[in-house]
Amino acid sequence: MAPTLTIKLDAPLAWQASAGTTNTDGVLLLRVLALQEAAPPHLDEEDGPDALRWQAMEARLDLTLQLLGQLLARGEPAPPARTLELSGEGARWQSTAPQAVGSEGLLALYLSPSIPQALQLPARVTQCQEIAAGQWQIEVSFQHRDAELQDWLEKTIFRRHRREVYERKHSHDT
Repeated sequence: MAPTLTIKLDAPLAWQASAGTTNTDGVLLLRVLALQEAAPPHLDEEDGPDALRWQAMEARLDLTLQLLGQLLARGEPAPPARTLELSGEGARWQSTAPQAVGSEGLLALYLSPSIPQALQLPARVTQCQEIAAGQWQIEVSFQHRDAELQDWLEKTIFRRHRREVYERKHSHDT
């Protein structure tokens, strides 16, 4: 069995301690994130007609996300960012509140500052360990049964892992 690919990231996250249904389309959210992360970082006029199409699409997407963000900002603010380890099977993070092992809930992850919608993943607490006074390490395993969502989650993790490896290898170049 191959080792599980895990990435570390800083992202706003929240644990909702009741097993409920998600109210977002996780597949759509991860597809938009993939498109956003695949867009060329800098385009100029010398890049040709394809560059103009990218710029137009990116501008429409930016506007849509901005409008959505304004609507969502009327509600609750995003939770604070925390460092977490994320894999296709689960996640681990530190919290000031312990969770009962075996309890179920939703892990809400905000994977991009420009996408003000959380990826909501049903999960079960598999470990809760006190690591310091008032600090707990929570580990959950995902409980969703959606193969397409699982595929997109693993693609997202792989893409970010590949970017981390590239940045580590090329960090000495600058």
